[in-house]
Amino acid sequence: MAGQITGSMLYDLIQCPHRTTMDVHADIALRNEISAFVKLLWEKGVLHEKETIKGLEIPFLDLSEVPIEERETLTTEAIANGEDLIYSGRIAADDLLG
Repeated sequence: MAGQITGSMLYDLIQCPHRTTMDVHADIALRNEISAFVKLLWEKGVLHEKETIKGLEIPFLDLSEVPIEERETLTTEAIANGEDLIYSGRIAADDLLG
């Protein structure tokens, strides 16, 4: 992942440049365990996203359960097929990842 820049990395850079450097270069084994509170926030965020999309009442392609290795191909195919809304897709261009 060190070679690709994500939206999350840009956000982290604004919040704390040290974190971005550590995420890319530090030994992952030295990280603190993710707290139950942070996990709860992530779960609530995903639930909110899904409820919001369903509330739009339009069909959408949900790739959130697809293995991450397959998402970029499926996202590209969905775009080519004119899919109106893609949830949890993946796109890469040069050193950018989203």
